[in-house]
Amino acid sequence: MGMASIISRDSDTISWTRPSHPKIEIQLVGQQPRIVNSYTTGDQINGTAIITVEHETPFDEVEIVLQGSSHTTIDHVPCGRIESEQIFLELRQPIEETEYLIPEVLEPARSYSFPFRFVVPDRLLPQACTHPRTNPHVHRAHTMLPPTLGDPMLAGDGKTLLDDMAPDMSRISYIIRVGVLRKPSSDHRQLETLANHAKKVRIIPTVEEEPPINVLDHPYYCTSKGKSGRHGPLRTKMGRLLASSSQPKPIRLLPPSYPRDNVSTVATVQLRFNPVGNEQPPQLGSMTSKLKASTFYSATPWADFPCQSGTILSGQGGRGRFTESIPLLTMCVSSAQWEKHTTSSDSDRRDSIHLITSEDLDDPSISFFKDNYYTTSVIIPITIPSSKTFVPTFHSCLVSRTYSLDLSLTYHTSGMNILAPTISLYVPIQITT
Repeated sequence: MGMASIISRDSDTISWTRPSHPKIEIQLVGQQPRIVNSYTTGDQINGTAIITVEHETPFDEVEIVLQGSSHTTIDHVPCGRIESEQIFLELRQPIEETEYLIPEVLEPARSYSFPFRFVVPDRLLPQACTHPRTNPHVHRAHTMLPPTLGDPMLAGDGKTLLDDMAPDMSRISYIIRVGVLRKPSSDHRQLETLANHAKKVRIIPTVEEEPPINVLDHPYYCTSKGKSGRHGPLRTKMGRLLASSSQPKPIRLLPPSYPRDNVSTVATVQLRFNPVGNEQPPQLGSMTSKLKASTFYSATPWADFPCQSGTILSGQGGRGRFTESIPLLTMCVSSAQWEKHTTSSDSDRRDSIHLITSEDLDDPSISFFKDNYYTTSVIIPITIPSSKTFVPTFHSCLVSRTYSLDLSLTYHTSGMNILAPTISLYVPIQITT
């Protein structure tokens, strides 16, 4: 019977070895105890692999690799649980022949050091994404370097785990892996692994702003909405409130040394009230904003962007979606002032047309080019909390992360004593670095 392997894990390392076989230690420049080193695009990952043995050990090769991989798990499908893995990045440290020992035997009571240096790339090789695609832009997105996601690691205080709002069903990991290899006694070409050791690294790549998302007939986003006020037992219409917004400028993640309470961006909600008669516009109440982080994961590569693929029910079709909602702000907007307009010119009509929804065009009781209408706007500051760990918006073959704003406005219509009605918008937003 062969000797059992030993697998050991802690917060930032994974080891696989056999008793009396080589022991491997990975030292990274700038390493702090129990904290995973973080890097971004263009950074150098410098370190040394140190190998020791208890007995003379013949070997043929030392392998040092920077590896990036994604893992997904799908439950509740007809065939049970499906687990998928993609290794999308493998950078190998060249080791010159002169660095090897002659003869190639590791001796006890000695320490063997192999320095390494990797540079974090900005893109993956084209062959990292070779699956069929229905959207011509998917290949470019899938060959961008994705960020570390869902891989448990300690925060900078050394006590708490980073919460990047990823489900257990999806993970993107980066490791430095060091192996000691030997040719087997048989004629098989594949080298035998005597020992393997890996150390986690956290990579948050540079991500630039992308063009705004096309939200027309989108399954998730709603950037314009209208509500009619009604009064009395006959439910007489009292005008219609229209709300509209657009994708704001991205939230840019700042380095840890920057203050976290800075306003990252602002969202603007444009409001228009179309009276039926001579009624006044409603009094605004409060505006509540939430940021929703959605993680999409799949057992098979995405042929299109997940947010364009229709409603996704967890587990169905080998796909899943996990969304976490983060409260941002509730602000009183009752002081907002309405401005009265008349549609006396074509330019006025053109300026207000963006606040008309498809529902409004089908409503014969509303005339959009009446003599009078009212407009106002609400500006909402967007500040992300420090209690969560945010990663940039990204799309990869198996895992994607997107963000949206949930903006809900309460208002009060004259003559109505019921609970204040609410009008809500769901607006896409990007997070960049």
